[in-house]
Amino acid sequence: MTESNASWQTFVVDPESELRVETGPKEAVLIKLSLNSGTAEIFGTELAPDVEYSISPNNKLAVFSWTGCTMLVKGSPAVSYTAGETPMASYLNVHLALEAQRRDAEAFSTSENALAGPRVLVVGPSDVGKSSLCKILLNYSVKLGHAQMFADLDCTETSGLSMPGSISASVFSRVVDVEEGMGGTLVSTGTSPIVFYYGYGEPLEKAKLYSKLIGRLAEVVDAKTKSDSKVRCAGVIINTPSQFSESNGYALLTQAVEEFKVSAILVVGQERLYSDLSRQFQSNEQVSVLKLAKSGGVVSRDKAFRKAVQSAKVREYFYGTTRYPLSPFSSIVRFDDLAVRRVGESIVAPSSVMPIGYDRKAQETKIVKVESFDILLNSVLAVTHADRLEALLALSGGAISAPALTADQETSLILDKNVAGFVYV
Repeated sequence: MTESNASWQTFVVDPESELRVETGPKEAVLIKLSLNSGTAEIFGTELAPDVEYSISPNNKLAVFSWTGCTMLVKGSPAVSYTAGETPMASYLNVHLALEAQRRDAEAFSTSENALAGPRVLVVGPSDVGKSSLCKILLNYSVKLGHAQMFADLDCTETSGLSMPGSISASVFSRVVDVEEGMGGTLVSTGTSPIVFYYGYGEPLEKAKLYSKLIGRLAEVVDAKTKSDSKVRCAGVIINTPSQFSESNGYALLTQAVEEFKVSAILVVGQERLYSDLSRQFQSNEQVSVLKLAKSGGVVSRDKAFRKAVQSAKVREYFYGTTRYPLSPFSSIVRFDDLAVRRVGESIVAPSSVMPIGYDRKAQETKIVKVESFDILLNSVLAVTHADRLEALLALSGGAISAPALTADQETSLILDKNVAGFVYV
């Protein structure tokens, strides 16, 4: 039900219902929870009463209320309506089951047979609400005092922790900011993610490279859980790309389950994938598979929309948001002073003209030196933590006259290191 209230539009949200809002490509929208009208949350983050929240352009969200509430909306949203059918009750049941496992892990955290918290992997096709479910489970965990590890394997994701084209992980000790999102600045999130740069739009584009980065990120996550008992007890929530639900991406899915030592797989909105996974893991008591329905408020996003949001995400990395603006600066350096590398050969000849025994997939992870500056114009480059001098000294046992790195050694050095940040050329 809606009624006019000056420049604000009023929406009465019934108990266990939600207000669904979609913003247009150019105009932001303000929302506000009416004072003393009940409680409301956005993907698990509770809204403060009588506080205005700015929802950025090209955004789609749902304001859910367990108690019922009155919401105020200001601006011109593309879509705004209330709905009573939501999957939140089933999502809450999942959270309660995970919380029971966290409590068990905490109870035995000091014993010799210390238990680990739940490691949950969310999988499903595109536009079924995987990222939204991850945020809900993450926020519910953090609100109970856990230091929750979140790993984002979706290199196409525009609401993730870092730049599109990367996979990342971070420990959250505070809920996700409504306006900033998961990829907000250190000021708003209180944490800095560890990032590995993939550099392509889809995991299957360079599957071997993506597979290697999955394994490396899993190693880092595992090391963190072993060194921090609070993180170990909280477990890990893992978001995945939609390609994992396709037949040619199934191998990457099973690799992620193995590498991250997943204990529960949540399948959203795809019966066939649920059936396949249930059959594969029916004899594995360490992995449970659960089917969840997608929300009726999930909206399909076309390529043009995704591209626009990705561009906005790149700009946000360098310039920040209206609430937390950043001030990037320009710097001129000589090309000869830089070590610029490309992962994978840019031009690969047809298999029919290649030598016998040539491994095309092996070239996907090969480091190639960039000889010309021209191809870098209007590109985003990742700045790696790889230290060439450190590697040379390690190879030579500390001798100053260290040998030059071989191609394989340089490849291993660069791919094993996470990203310090990004620059725009």
